[in-house]
Amino acid sequence: MANKLKESRKFGWALIGCGNAGRTHLRGAQTTPNVEIIGFCDVNQVSAQRFASDIKESYHTNDPSDIFNDPRIDIISIATSHSTHADLAIGALRAGKHIWLEKPMAMTKRDCIRIKEVLDSSGKKMMINFSIRFSGAARAIKDRIKSKVSHGQCMMKPADLTQWRWDPKEGGGPLYDVGVHALDFLCWIHDAKPVEVNAVGGQVTHPDQFGESGLVDTVAATIRFNDDSVSTFLMSDAGSNPVVSKWFFEFYDGEHSVVLDEHFSRARFSNGDVVMPPPIDRLPLLIEAIQNDTEPYVSAGAGMVATELVEKIALSIHTKSPQRIEFAD
Repeated sequence: MANKLKESRKFGWALIGCGNAGRTHLRGAQTTPNVEIIGFCDVNQVSAQRFASDIKESYHTNDPSDIFNDPRIDIISIATSHSTHADLAIGALRAGKHIWLEKPMAMTKRDCIRIKEVLDSSGKKMMINFSIRFSGAARAIKDRIKSKVSHGQCMMKPADLTQWRWDPKEGGGPLYDVGVHALDFLCWIHDAKPVEVNAVGGQVTHPDQFGESGLVDTVAATIRFNDDSVSTFLMSDAGSNPVVSKWFFEFYDGEHSVVLDEHFSRARFSNGDVVMPPPIDRLPLLIEAIQNDTEPYVSAGAGMVATELVEKIALSIHTKSPQRIEFAD
């Protein structure tokens, strides 16, 4: 898929959430033709001001309504804490804006449904920022493999529990932060819908830190898809191994296999091919969907399935029983 944008007026763009993830969105806007960077918003006005200071004639605010109500803005990137995604996305859609939404789509299935209902009635486009899908190596795997059996993992160094990502309400822990990327990618390469998950784990590495919040720091799960293909998924901050990269995936189609590693930048196929193509630009894919009135490269449907998988993995751990994925029905 080439990033070939039609010649058109400039698309006004703004960012809500001026942190590390916001930097990724800003770089995407800076390198995309026909994009005019207009505004920055963050609850911490100093952060918003820092972003705006690098962009001539942009402004900063701590009030999202300033961004929503600016008629010059067509596309809003939302890169805030996970718990705020639903309300901000709904506010942006109701204001008539297209959205580039940082993962996860939302923290609950119910909030995903809320977003989707407003999205469907708005006539606007929304793309989820599942990073692995934009990897050149990952896209090479998608072109060559439809997986029947797979394994995906994210093994991390012991976490800094003071980060908002580990707050049970604000961030939800590593399942919502990194696990959701891996789960979406497994679904994408299987090209099938997950129908059942069975998981063990819980608060393994931090057993006395989060009480009865339900936060999960460690997962070992099996996933069954609607074509009877299967996957295993492993995630923890129990430690990393220098021999195996933090992100590691294996896919088998019955005849061929492939490994994705090196922070999802390298694909090693069983026939000896090793490919490391560059990643694809992200924001142009959303603009193409807007211009052509087509489904964005990473759709709301994918975001909904990934969030439900996260919820059902946690529920399976806590109930010690398999859970059905209803969005696949």
